[in-house]
Amino acid sequence: MKKLLIVTDLDATFIDDDYQYADAVEALLVLSAHGFPLVFNSSKTFSELKALADQLKLHTPVIAENGGIIAVPDSFSLPEACIDSEHYRWERRDNYQTLITGLSREHILQHAHAARTKLGYRFSGFDDWSAEEVATRTGLSQAEASMAKQRYVSEPIIWQDTEQRWNDFHAAMQSQGIRALRGGRFIHLMGQADKADGLQAVRELYSQKEPETQWITVALGDSPNDQSMLEAADIPVVIPHAEGPRLQIGTGNVIYAKYPASKGWNDAILGILSSF
Repeated sequence: MKKLLIVTDLDATFIDDDYQYADAVEALLVLSAHGFPLVFNSSKTFSELKALADQLKLHTPVIAENGGIIAVPDSFSLPEACIDSEHYRWERRDNYQTLITGLSREHILQHAHAARTKLGYRFSGFDDWSAEEVATRTGLSQAEASMAKQRYVSEPIIWQDTEQRWNDFHAAMQSQGIRALRGGRFIHLMGQADKADGLQAVRELYSQKEPETQWITVALGDSPNDQSMLEAADIPVVIPHAEGPRLQIGTGNVIYAKYPASKGWNDAILGILSSF
């Protein structure tokens, strides 16, 4: 038996600039009717993804902070997947078992802010901003902005300095094991885990849950921080922006959606389902 496993970015992919997904509802209903899982894989926090999953009545894992957190709901019914090892420890949060695979945010902030203090780099990020300022910069409500600040393994920043100074700062962060990924709105400072790690983790979860099923992964994204996830999928889907795609994927089976955001997401998913 073959099934699709849909793993998707959110901002400018599944949701629009106004954080709505109305144009994706048709495809959502068809996915549900087929019993094909939908997994969010986003730079957003666990709190944000849990709220959206609850709203959509999903009982699937979520991947938060660009692959740094894997969260498995109790309703997933696979407790043996959430066993501690010598390298990882699962923690219970809000009816989910969560696994942190990235560097701690404390480590990231310590080194980024030390470099800023010592060398005067000009940037600011979520740790510097109040919930009100995060809301202003992102268009989120204040309650949503408060959830967006609840981060464990990443720090979104806005760079306000020169390109040469960015290169110097980036090199300094790399020396501490900190990567910088450019997303749709922010640069994300984080550890070595990425969205491809998240996709592979949930694919393994589903392979354990239904070992008789051949899972075909479909990944959808729009920004450079989605590239590794798309390249790890069986069927990568690039969602364009108004000016066109911001990614080029080097595999022959890539799909370039016709429209931006949720409209393109809906059209691409329906097209895949029609030929599956």
